[in-house]
Amino acid sequence: EDEIEIRVWDHDDLTRKTRVGLDGNISFPFVGELKAQGLSLNELQKQIEDRLGPKYLIDPRVSITVLEYKSRKFFVVGNVQKPGTYPLTKPIRVVEAISQAGGIASGTISKPLSGAVAIIIRAQPGEKLDQPKIPDKIPASQKITVSLSGALAGDPTQNLEIKNGDTVYIPNLVYYVSGEVKKPGRYPYEENMTVLQAVTTAEGFSDKASARGTYIIRENSGGKEKIKTSLDAPIRAGDTIVVPESWF
Repeated sequence: EDEIEIRVWDHDDLTRKTRVGLDGNISFPFVGELKAQGLSLNELQKQIEDRLGPKYLIDPRVSITVLEYKSRKFFVVGNVQKPGTYPLTKPIRVVEAISQAGGIASGTISKPLSGAVAIIIRAQPGEKLDQPKIPDKIPASQKITVSLSGALAGDPTQNLEIKNGDTVYIPNLVYYVSGEVKKPGRYPYEENMTVLQAVTTAEGFSDKASARGTYIIRENSGGKEKIKTSLDAPIRAGDTIVVPESWF
């Protein structure tokens, strides 16, 4: 479905704008049907030149320009206003990709909550690019976690360029509390929350809780990390706060 423009030097009457069919073919005067899918621009130019000359033109020179990349695409899913498939028609980065999907559903892309992240899943060689990927089913080595606040600030290590077949996943802004609390579960994340506030939302420590032993499990690009913490430490979206049992 890419749209291309084919020009033959000194033969303006042969200039054509055409779209590659779903079967991968194009049609061109004197050439007829030609398989274009999978060819580089130089390879396609050479094939058209070979078919035009010398029967129809003497020493034809062909140039081809891609006007629109419909076959290149990326996916934005998760906590965004308009999840879906988007054409990759020009170089874009994480912030622009999320903006095309209407921004974050619970908040705005211009001022994301602290701790908000995007998970980028890169397509592997030979994979079909027909649907987005879910992070839970993907090995950590194939996932890249970036900070949305860092991306918005223009940090190139966070505001990465989107590649063909990428899935940009925005997790829901939640956190989890488990272990020795009265009501373990999943809760909506609020900016600047502390460990103690998170535990209080889970109705507080149980009688068996070791408050001083509380720790956080946080997922990053290298996998899950266990972090010792204090009760007044801030948490991030996606954190799991674990309250162990006291042995005394």
